[in-house]
Amino acid sequence: MAEQTRSLTAIMFTDIVGYTSLMERDEGKAIQVRERHREIVGVLVKQFQGTVVDRTGDEILTTFPSALLAVDCALAVQAALRDDPDLKLRIGIHLGEVVKRGEEIVGDGVNVASRIRPLAEAGGICVSESVLHLVRNRSHIRAASLGPQSLKNVDEPVKVFALATETPSGRPRSRRRRVLTVFAGIVVFLLVATMIYLPNRAAILSRIVLVAPRLFVDPVKQRIGFATTSDGVRIAYAITGQGPPVVNVLGWATHIERGAGSPMYDSSGVIRWLSKNYLLVRYDGRGFGLSDRNVGDFSLDARVHDLEAVVDALGLGQCALYAMSAGGPTAIAYTIRHPERVSRLILAGTRAGHDLDAEERRKWDGMLSLFRTSWDSPVVRSMMTHYIAPNANEVEQRVLNEFLRISGDGPAVAGFLQALLEIDTRQLAPRIGVPTLVVHGEEDIIIPFAAGRETASLIPNARFEIISGADHEQGVAYSPETRKVIDEFLAPLL
Repeated sequence: MAEQTRSLTAIMFTDIVGYTSLMERDEGKAIQVRERHREIVGVLVKQFQGTVVDRTGDEILTTFPSALLAVDCALAVQAALRDDPDLKLRIGIHLGEVVKRGEEIVGDGVNVASRIRPLAEAGGICVSESVLHLVRNRSHIRAASLGPQSLKNVDEPVKVFALATETPSGRPRSRRRRVLTVFAGIVVFLLVATMIYLPNRAAILSRIVLVAPRLFVDPVKQRIGFATTSDGVRIAYAITGQGPPVVNVLGWATHIERGAGSPMYDSSGVIRWLSKNYLLVRYDGRGFGLSDRNVGDFSLDARVHDLEAVVDALGLGQCALYAMSAGGPTAIAYTIRHPERVSRLILAGTRAGHDLDAEERRKWDGMLSLFRTSWDSPVVRSMMTHYIAPNANEVEQRVLNEFLRISGDGPAVAGFLQALLEIDTRQLAPRIGVPTLVVHGEEDIIIPFAAGRETASLIPNARFEIISGADHEQGVAYSPETRKVIDEFLAPLL
């Protein structure tokens, strides 16, 4: 007989809204939806330290060591599926005593959680009073009382609360969606994070990266391939859309497969936006994502080799370069070497070069040394997540931390950033002769506005667009004004 143990456990039940009717209408599609439900919940439950106990039909029973972890996981799941028309879940969570018999759990706590779940709306979360009592002081959790509920096979009424799955209405809609989608496990972009200058002025582009391996069916159809550089490094690239080619030149912390599979791109629409009229090419730089990881050269020449390999492998002939944040110097150098290959150059939220004094350099050396030796530690990566997104809630920090882990290892992160501190293309910029657009957010504190202004002033006849009130992310891609300006600049290619 299996050993029995009793414990106080957070129990979460999920099921698919309308699954039975979908099974009757289209059995094949119902099975696909069920498998995606299992995959998404399985990945996120593991990330939030939970355990999948049972999967029966369209229902999944999971447990967590704390009520907060269960609630945060539920919020992440619903955020990930907010824009999915085919997969809507109801989630119920209860904190109660359970009896564990081998791999099975039973008890009143399980029954209560299963009875709370049907009270949730499609895409909603319902919790018992015992759960709310432990999480109600968390700033990202809001709840509305549904009052005492009489539940089947439960002796006493249970007070049930519906959790809000949106952030407070006072925050801008685009921000609301990013906060919830970023912590949806896995879940990017963000943009691609990159660090350039000193603390509080470092250049980091986050959020195009989304964390979570194979969470979803890709929101856009992409073809992944590989190119080999002149120094023998294999570079992974992805293409989407049709039309004149636009190559996205990025920095570090990228993963073309896991990023595109996350809901961040559906939320911010970066890939869909550019793929609508253009052949969009994205790639993982050496040391990151699907590209070769065991490399040591992150110099400007090496980064240009990565871009050259991708453009040549695809036989693009002439293409537009859309360089974000740390991708700027690479695009500038490539344009100087191959002016005939570049139809248009966009430098968004980037800089041509920077200067560090001795004290600043010592600070960076100490931090990079720690990254190089201890990047596997969540505590060390937390330094970067708080640096990249200081205002993020616990869930967002957790997800970004995980994506930094899967996108690259410590030596690559330290090598990329150390080389970045040495790169300076300010002497090259005045030689650019192709049509150039420099876009910069007025409120960018990651790469200061002055750096964008300097870059624009160095390039002959460059068009400089200031995105009023925009931060780094908005200035790079998220702001509608940014996209409008870029669309206008690229329009002659159509």
